[in-house]
Amino acid sequence: MSESEALLEELRPASFAVAYRMLGSVAEAEEVVQEALLRLHRALERGEQIASPRAYLATVTTRLAIDALRSARVRRESYVGDWLPEPLPGSAETLSSASLAEDPAQRAELADSLSYAFLLCSRA
Repeated sequence: MSESEALLEELRPASFAVAYRMLGSVAEAEEVVQEALLRLHRALERGEQIASPRAYLATVTTRLAIDALRSARVRRESYVGDWLPEPLPGSAETLSSASLAEDPAQRAELADSLSYAFLLCSRA
């Protein structure tokens, strides 16, 4: 794996976090992240000197997400009901009993999520 590819893989999770928080959809966030990473890769291939690839990628991701939100307003459908976030990829792995037994932080997070889910169900 080249140095450029390793850098892109290292920055992918942070870029996805920004895009997902802004867009609320895993599919749209993945599209934005892919485009942002492609732009960073092309800039590095052209030999551009980027002082902070992390800041560059965050800026590009944010601008692409804003563009996606603007275009989404036009095609948005009305949704009646409570909004629930999409499950993140790999979330099933975090629910395995072996990983929960090893990590108290994951256990606490799961308990908090479950109590919030039960609270929402009881209000309905």
